[in-house]
Order: sequence, then C-alpha cells, then structure tokens
Amino acid sequence: MVTPRLVLILFVSFFTVARAGWKDDVGYTRLQQTFATDVPTAVIAGVAEIEAGDANSNYYLPNAADAAFSGKTIVNKSPGFGSSGHATAVGRYFFGNTNSLIPATTVIDAYHAGNWQGAGFLNAGSSSMPQVESRRVQNHSWIGTYPREGTSLDSINNSVTHINQRLDFAIGRDGFVGVVGVNNNFSNTLPDLLCQSYHTLSVGRADGAHSAGLTAFDVAGRMKPDIVSFETVTSYSTPQVASAAGLIYQKLNTSYSSELSTEDYPRLTKALLLAGAAKEPLSTWSRADSAKPYDARYGAGALNILLAYRTLLAGRQTASASVPVANTGWTVASVRNNTTAGGRTYYFEVPPGSPVPFSAALTWHRSVTIFSNGSTTASMANLDLKLFTATGTTLGSEIDSSTSTVDNVEHIYRATLAPGSYALQVSNGGTTLTPYALAWRTSPTVSVAATVPVARELDGSPATFTLTRTGPTTSPLAVPLAWSGTAVSVNHYIAPPAFALIPAGASSTTLQITPVSDTLAQGDRSLTLTVVTDYSHSAGTEAHATITIQDKPYDAWRFDRFTSSELADPLVSGDAADPDGDGLPNLLEYASRTEPKTSDPATTAPIVGTADDRLTLAYTRPTVSPVDVTYTVEWSGDLQTWTTGASVTETISSTDNGDGTTTVITRSVAALSNTLRQFLRLRVTRE
Repeated sequence: MVTPRLVLILFVSFFTVARAGWKDDVGYTRLQQTFATDVPTAVIAGVAEIEAGDANSNYYLPNAADAAFSGKTIVNKSPGFGSSGHATAVGRYFFGNTNSLIPATTVIDAYHAGNWQGAGFLNAGSSSMPQVESRRVQNHSWIGTYPREGTSLDSINNSVTHINQRLDFAIGRDGFVGVVGVNNNFSNTLPDLLCQSYHTLSVGRADGAHSAGLTAFDVAGRMKPDIVSFETVTSYSTPQVASAAGLIYQKLNTSYSSELSTEDYPRLTKALLLAGAAKEPLSTWSRADSAKPYDARYGAGALNILLAYRTLLAGRQTASASVPVANTGWTVASVRNNTTAGGRTYYFEVPPGSPVPFSAALTWHRSVTIFSNGSTTASMANLDLKLFTATGTTLGSEIDSSTSTVDNVEHIYRATLAPGSYALQVSNGGTTLTPYALAWRTSPTVSVAATVPVARELDGSPATFTLTRTGPTTSPLAVPLAWSGTAVSVNHYIAPPAFALIPAGASSTTLQITPVSDTLAQGDRSLTLTVVTDYSHSAGTEAHATITIQDKPYDAWRFDRFTSSELADPLVSGDAADPDGDGLPNLLEYASRTEPKTSDPATTAPIVGTADDRLTLAYTRPTVSPVDVTYTVEWSGDLQTWTTGASVTETISSTDNGDGTTTVITRSVAALSNTLRQFLRLRVTRE
C-alpha cells in the first residue's frame, strides 16, 4: 500500500475565532426555540478528532488550555505531541463550549491522521483488525493524496479501497458516525482520502467552493459530497456536520436504544441528516438525473439540524400494505427482492391545503470482510427508492425515483407535493437481505387569522391572532413572524414576539396584541401579522391578517379635526383649549357634538334657569353618548364644595331633538325659597 501525503484542507492561525452565526444558518437557534431543554447538549460516550499535524507527525492536538475546552478531557491517542491552531479551531466547532451543538461533551480522543490510519486505529496494511471505537463521532478535517509520479492508478485504487473498506468495516462494527471533508476550491476532482468512502458523511461548503463530483476509486461514479454546511473552508464545515451528527446520535441513543442495533446508528443518523438537508439556501440545487441521488455540487443540500431533529421526533414508522404512516418519520428495516409485495411500502397523506416540500433519504451499508492476512473485500446491495401516487393504500403511478447502481444512498426531493395520497417504496435488486435506514419529511403549512380583529385603547381589551398549522402535531412548531402596518410597537401596542410557538399536540396557538393606553390623538392604527416562510414551513392560504388598534374615541375625534401641528399645540387641541372662542372647550365640544374650530351659538352651551322654585341646568349631548366621557351635574351652595347625586340633583326631562342630540334638563332638589344661594354646573370628564 502506498503511503499517502497528508494535506491540510486549510491552515489557520492559532487565534482563529469560530463563527457563531452558523447556528442560525443550520437551524440550531430555531431548534432551541422550538424544543428548549429536550435537545441533547453532549455525546455522552465522547467523540474523536483526527488531524493531519506536521510532517513529523506532531502538532495535531486541540489546545487543551483554550477556554472553549474548559472542563473537557482531551486524550492524545497518537505518540506525537503539540497543539495546532487548525485542530483548535476545528475543535471549537466540533465540541467547544460556546460554538458547538454538543458543548457539554467532555471526552475527546485526538489522533494524528497518519497514526490513525496505522497502528492508532485502522491498522491499514497489517493483518490486525481496526481498533474498537468507543467514541460515537469521528471528525476528519484533513484530506490525503497519493503521489502520482511513479505510482499507478491501480496501486492508488488498491490503497484507497483498502483504507475505505477498513473504515467502513469499523463504522459498521462499532456503530460510530464518520464525518469527512472534501478539499476547498471549485474542482471536479475529489481527494483520494477519505471522502471516497461509503459509510461516512462527506462535507462541502454551502457556497459550493469545494471539490465535488464522482469517485474515481473503490468503485467509480459515486457522488460526493453528501452534504454542505456554512463556512468558508471545509475544515470548519466538516465539524459543523460532525457536531450535528453527535446531537442526532445522542437523541437516538436516549430515545430508541432498545430498538436500534449498533449498525443502525450511523445509517440512521446519516439518513436523518440527508433527509433534513435544506434546499432553500441553495438556489441552484437540482437532482436532474434519477440515476443519481444528489446535486452534482451540493449533495443532498445544506445542513439543517431542526429539520433532521423534527424528523427524528416524528418517530419510527412501519411499512404496511394496509396502514398508512405519518408524512414525516423514519424507519430501520431490511429488504430483499422476494419481500412480500407492499411489505416495504410506506403510504402517507399530505393533508388538504397548500402543496408542501417533500424530502426522503435511504441509506445502507456495504458488507465488508477483513481476512486473517489483513486484506479486505466488500459487496453491496443495490437498493432503489421510488415515490408513487396512491389511493388510500393502493399503489398508483410512479412520480419520482432515485435508482443509482453504485451509491449506497438514494434521495428524493420534491419542492412541492400537492395534497393527496402517496407511497414511498424501498426495493432491492438482489437476493441478500439488506438492512437500511429511511427518513422522510414534509413541512407543515401555517395560516393566520384575526380572530379578535380590534384592540381597544379605551379599556385595554386585546386583539387576537390565531396561527393554525396542517400536518402532524407530534412536535412543537416555531413560526417566525413579521409585523407591519401603521401601528408602532411600544408606542401603540406592547411589543409582540418575533416568533410564535405552536406546542406539541396542538394545531394552533393564539397571540394577543395589547394596546398601549395614552392621551395622545393618534387615530386608529393597523397591525398586520405575516407568517414568515422558510425551510421550516410553508405559508397557508391565509399568510397574513390585520387587526385594528382603536384609539380612544375622544382622541380619535381630535385626530380627525386637528392638523398634526395643531395636535402638537395643547393651546389649540388640549382638553381645555377653545380654538374657536365660543366658550366651549374642546372636551365639551366633543361631549356636545359640536365642532371645535367652528364657533357655535350661545344656546349650545349649558343654560341655567329656574322652574317651579328650583334651579335648573339644561345641556345638549349626543343621543348615543360617547363611551369615554361622563356627564355629571354638580350642585354647590358656596362655589367651594361641589356635590352630586340624588340628594342634591335630579333629571326632570330628556328630549330627543331628532338630529342625533338629546337635551337633558336637571334641577336642584333644594327649593330656592329655602336655599337662596345655589349653583349648578356641568362637569364633563374623560376616561
């Protein structure tokens, strides 16, 4: 076997700072908003980081003194020494305290890549079996190439195949996930190691600036990479995916350990991440050939841990010829060509409403044998994945398929799948019973309605938006929201959230909009809620709804009658101001249904008189009185103390004038002949 020349994907300085925004890019922030404490933060059994180091097999360790690794145990598994900036930066993404998806992971094995290929782990080129891996995820942010001068391609193929088969054997035997990088820069030539292996997850960049294409060795023509993530170098995209794989692995181990075999874990973790891969960030993603599973550069798409996790939580489903499965879920099972018809068919429904995206990924392992002399051999079944229309649980016509004859993964993606009945079918072209993992997902649609369309500043009563989703309710759903309209947050209503959470088990949730009460003349304001659609969900038939924030009636009246400059001047628009000089202040103009900037006749003002030895007060008010003002007739004998109520005043008449106003006459209870000194006044107060 030819010894490869190890090449770092990128050298970075010791002081490189990991980019925190990638957690938003891959859906982790939304994952935490959605599932809170349900999300694992550690791979309990630990992880392994493999690095290239220098030419003397040193300087490959993450710096244990780095703050990102506080509380962690980094075990040097190779005979060399020394930390590197590259290994430290990779470790921050992979298991670091602040920038990883599994920050509570405490045990990390660290290898030099050359030693890892040899006695440290794979024992390549020897008669020994690979070492047993007790850690659950291996990250390989390095690539290896073989010298081309003086080396035949057959010899390189033999070396690549030998290493690949040993790695695939170890993954299947020990049940860990291997995550490997491709090299940087646009290229159609893949590096020799390790991305041409079968059971690993190979990783590129979401900007596409990486090597991508078909394998040249260990069976040519397989598509790589499998998935991409959001960094400017593949050295860091790779541990992002490894970190996500650790999170998925730990959740599977926590929730389904009694149902999964050792070999199920890497297959199922890979299937969930591939099915969850988002196409929305990749404008040119396309799978044009059903004989190939992926996009030629972006693989299954961009890492999205929220979609993968949501698919996991949808639960294990069982193929049946008569019972449908959920339209999001996963399974581990086995298939061969004499499987009972329909036994590996998964019928499902897309509920009524809008079309939804659909994604499915099928993964399986090749069978690898290591002989006593250290040589290896492998064989692989040829599985296919097909999507059909259906009528209930009766298979209809085929509408899509993934039928590669060389890859050990199949992938189907439909940007829109209309409401109706469908079926996924897994088939095997051979007679060998082959275990596989299958994951599939749809996205819910979310609609919004203004179920209480008015919020009133007068009494503080809120308006209500109701958000309703379609599809399964097994998981909560965080829905990002956009707010618009003439109403201003904080000024006119209490600031609403940036997203709404529809809880597990519920198809809807409500959001109340509480108005802010003030004495400003602002008029009625509108507030529109729009469902923000992205990789997580689609907009339903009603993607937005509008409520009205109703100003206090008196303030709305002032808003209609005064200009903005007048409203800014309390001497013109204030309650006690009398801009038309008719003796009626603005508040009384409002209460009397008169106009504040048009002088009214003296008869409009309250009139004091006498009748039947009683002091009277006559005033005019709207027949339908404003709800935000109170009319009170008060009595005094000395102009100092004013009282009201039945003991001092009584209403003797109320006459509808036929013009929307009513004249009310109130008199004092005390006779003038008994109490000569009496005064009546009309007090108008606003709420």
